[in-house]
Amino acid sequence: MSQKLTTPTFGPLAGVRVVFSGIEIAGPFAGQMLAEWGAEVIWIENVAYADTIRVQPNYPELSRRNLHALSLNIFKDEGRDAFLKLMETTDIFIEASKGPAFARRGITDEILWQHNPKLVIAHLSGFGQYGTDEYTNLPAYNTIAQAFSGYLIQNGDKDQPMPAFPYTADYFSGMTATTSALAALYHVRETGVGESIDIAMYEVMLRMGQYFMMDHFNGGEVCPRMTKGKDPYYAGCGLYTCKDGYIVMELVGAMQIEEMFKDMEISHLFGTEEIPEGTQLIHRVECPFGPQVEDSLDAYLATRTIDEVLARFAELKVACSKVLTIPELESNPQYVARESITQWQNIDGKTFKGPNVMPKFKNNPGQIWRGMPKHGMDTADILSSIGYSEAEIQNLSEKGLAKVSDK
Repeated sequence: MSQKLTTPTFGPLAGVRVVFSGIEIAGPFAGQMLAEWGAEVIWIENVAYADTIRVQPNYPELSRRNLHALSLNIFKDEGRDAFLKLMETTDIFIEASKGPAFARRGITDEILWQHNPKLVIAHLSGFGQYGTDEYTNLPAYNTIAQAFSGYLIQNGDKDQPMPAFPYTADYFSGMTATTSALAALYHVRETGVGESIDIAMYEVMLRMGQYFMMDHFNGGEVCPRMTKGKDPYYAGCGLYTCKDGYIVMELVGAMQIEEMFKDMEISHLFGTEEIPEGTQLIHRVECPFGPQVEDSLDAYLATRTIDEVLARFAELKVACSKVLTIPELESNPQYVARESITQWQNIDGKTFKGPNVMPKFKNNPGQIWRGMPKHGMDTADILSSIGYSEAEIQNLSEKGLAKVSDK
């Protein structure tokens, strides 16, 4: 890793150089995770226009913190040459685009490996690097991946499917890029041979939605969607309403069921043929008493406050949580104790507040050391770090192949 960039040394990925090309959420989320874990991460933006995420008022200060900003036309003339030279110093390259867009524009895996045989390349797209012409080159966003994967149809209410929000497919896909790239990097360091990873967002969401799909693939059963936030199969599982707000709960375990039946005054149902002793879960459809259990639970919760329910469920060891609102997060004692919400300064010195680095590494913790860089802010330093002179950098800028901004 170059010493000409001001990346502090910290975290489990100290010494790893990552470059990513992608806009909005999915690809950049991978870069964000790696940067927070100590990698030196370079964010490539178009010369003519910046990442569209920059129009958002607050989110970019979270999603682009700890990064170095390089503005370079990587597909044209000397800009391409500079990019390939950068790849010689890079451990992981992540790109998010429509299908095999990089290969179509002349930057294939093989060309990248000619410059760096140990390079890990992660391609992130909606439908993958190969397949049918009908799909492979299509654009995709969060909802497209959810819809095509069978994930969206499982979410929402029984009367209408609804996408999981916010931008679930983007974040899952970004995390998949992160984990798979690190797995490949481990193997590269064992073998010296580079790797190319093909991450299709719809396949990521196919796996995220796999739980009940197995019932269809191996028996033809299609799981119904939730009804008002309640588990479609099991009584006592899902979203419920108390006197003063919402909770979620999972009524699982023989002792928990028996004691809850006492509280709900339906003990006569426990130990029957339909709900025998030792029952761990109550199937709301197959068990004839399922609807009665649900009605009794609704009535029980409706007369009690959330605090009363949480206290009682803690005694019974029933898994339960209040549905927190966003304003409640900062003052929640668990959030405070773990510093789950934190503050940092942006490039201009303004204070921003948001989620802290996760997960928490005990011996090599991640950190926030920088706010979102301005467009092209680090172009000169990055090019200098791979051997470009001031005159050569100025030449790229004058040709419109690089944007060099004042810091």
